[in-house]
Amino acid sequence: MARSAEFMVNEHQENLAYNEMLTNPDILSDYTLKFFGPEGPYPVYESEAELATPGYPTAAVPMQQNNVAGLPAPPQAVAPQAPQDFWGSFKQQMDQDPSQAWRVINQASPQAIANKLFVME
Repeated sequence: MARSAEFMVNEHQENLAYNEMLTNPDILSDYTLKFFGPEGPYPVYESEAELATPGYPTAAVPMQQNNVAGLPAPPQAVAPQAPQDFWGSFKQQMDQDPSQAWRVINQASPQAIANKLFVME
């Protein structure tokens, strides 16, 4: 039972420390600089010359070399659907026959729905 209580106290103290770090910008900044600094687990070595060079060195590596263990490549970005066109057709359907407006909504892309601000009165 003592181990369980000790574990709970340690977890509580760790949560308080995370909360302090994430809500205090000075502490978060210091932590981030140390984490990515030369002594941190993920040091970033960038000279002024590298920063002035357009593009990042790893961007030139073909996608096939980055493919780990035969995993599929991430999906390519799709051009967004024009939300004004979709919502215009939806408004027209609502004016003509509101009972069939669900058919227009079913054909909408997730982006068109996500871009719309819905208000409930």
